[in-house]
Amino acid sequence: MAFVLFFMMILNIVAIVLIYYCLTDLEKKEKLIFIAVGIAIIYMLTSFVYWISTRNIELKEVAEIGKNFITFTFVPINAIITLPIFAKSYIKYKSGRMKYDQLKNRVLVLFIVFAIILIAECFYFKDIQNGVMALVEKSETQNQENTQNIIEDTNTIDSNSTENENRVTISNSLENQLDTEY
Repeated sequence: MAFVLFFMMILNIVAIVLIYYCLTDLEKKEKLIFIAVGIAIIYMLTSFVYWISTRNIELKEVAEIGKNFITFTFVPINAIITLPIFAKSYIKYKSGRMKYDQLKNRVLVLFIVFAIILIAECFYFKDIQNGVMALVEKSETQNQENTQNIIEDTNTIDSNSTENENRVTISNSLENQLDTEY
């Protein structure tokens, strides 16, 4: 698990650094605002897609663990896919090398591509959650079977103990009768 967390942290750092260096002509403050707003928007969209994909999930603790894992994995991936392209286009527009109509068309194409990616992620998230639920249900079934087996074993042991006690009592009783008769 530590390896996965380390990988997620590296992925987030790579996304932020990549976006930062794509914003070459902006001041530091503008770069940080662009990154913060961009990551926040990507986070909200990814969380919304995750919410849509898990509306029928009954196990809340599974959904919460899955949400954190999936969100913090896919936010930097989505940011790496979209924000550097948008940043480059924004810089070109701001410096006068791109017209507003060209920027608008690029943003529209980028939005369509990103929407397709989010739709695919929605199905992927749903598949992940269904797999996790199947594993949890299988684990619960196995736990119930193990509990039932333990109860049956305990009942068998109790039954055998009672039979042995009855045999000892009958044996003692017979011995006493034999002793009194002879």
